[in-house]
Amino acid sequence: MTNQIKLLFKLLRQNISGWQITGFVIANLLGGSIILLGSQAYRDFNRFMAKESGLLSEGYVVVTKPISGLSTLKSLFGIKPVFRDSEIEQMRLNPAVTDIGLFTTANFQIRGSFSLGELNISTDLFMESVPDKFIDVKFRDKSIWQADINTDCIPVIIPRKYLNIYNYGYASTKGLPQLGEGLTSAFPISMTLAGNGQIREYRARIVGYTDRLNTILVPESFLEQANATFASKKPEPPSRIIVSTNSKGRNTSFLDYLEQNGYSIEGDTESLKLQAIVHGILWVVIGIGSVVSVLAFVLLLISIQLLIEKNKEKFMNLHSMGYSVSQIAAPYTLLVVTIDVAVWLVSACLVSIVYPDLFAFISVISPDMQLASMFPLWIVASVLASLFVILHRIVIVRQLKRVCR
Repeated sequence: MTNQIKLLFKLLRQNISGWQITGFVIANLLGGSIILLGSQAYRDFNRFMAKESGLLSEGYVVVTKPISGLSTLKSLFGIKPVFRDSEIEQMRLNPAVTDIGLFTTANFQIRGSFSLGELNISTDLFMESVPDKFIDVKFRDKSIWQADINTDCIPVIIPRKYLNIYNYGYASTKGLPQLGEGLTSAFPISMTLAGNGQIREYRARIVGYTDRLNTILVPESFLEQANATFASKKPEPPSRIIVSTNSKGRNTSFLDYLEQNGYSIEGDTESLKLQAIVHGILWVVIGIGSVVSVLAFVLLLISIQLLIEKNKEKFMNLHSMGYSVSQIAAPYTLLVVTIDVAVWLVSACLVSIVYPDLFAFISVISPDMQLASMFPLWIVASVLASLFVILHRIVIVRQLKRVCR
């Protein structure tokens, strides 16, 4: 290392304030830790919401038009409260909406019957379908959820609450055996579909339970074929739609939109509001950390700029002696690289130590929560450290170029 470069380091040590560096390190350490803590919490919260069994389910709501005295009167004349294409497209444009699924309803007669011991029940039934991506039941073998009108067996998904009503309401009072979910697949159910001058009998098999949809579901392809075969009238526009939201803090505005348009909602709207509140809080936390980090970034930058201005004559002499701006900037670059990398590395270490304990406390409230991998945390810290280093170096080099011009 040449004497001139040593002189630069000596100038740096003598002229820059240790308190300024300490203030930058503390402020940026605080801001960086807040940012990393908030980003990790944001990931865990989104993973938690994706689980149907969690305290908060993912953002799915079933939207209908309200039934009033006027709508009842209209229905007597065949006018039903349905969604027009224009209304669906308008809802699709809402920034909180990620997708919309339409309910398909059976437009023919359905008669179901089953026997259990001495109990024989026969009743009129209904069935609906939605696109498969809106169903919260997953099958290892997708062929389980497939059928057409030429098959003998119809796979059926029913709300889990229906089974609970039978077990804890009907069976317990009638002295009938209670049924577990694993036994219902063998439950003998027959369905008679009639309409358009045709009658056909099928076996029905319960293949799953839904916590999201309050209806009896059959495969969409089957119901479309069945309507084409048994229904005597053309399909009507949907009277219900299912909407998935992005769950990124916009749910409150979406609920306001539904209220303004007079739509009714099936589902836990309080869950959606809570999602929006939690997301808002996390974004505020990340925002505060970002502000602190940016202020610390500027603090170090101003300190170095003042140092350069104070010693500009020495830098001009060095430049005239043949040293490039990059060589003159080397000590300052080394300083910002050391500080920026160290600050974000220490921030990531602190969050990695503290966050699991904080998460353990939260998971006591909701045991379904699971800690996500901390590896992305280190990626975020590395990216931000690199960004700080690059921005600091760019400004330092530009300042030195201006001084040595």
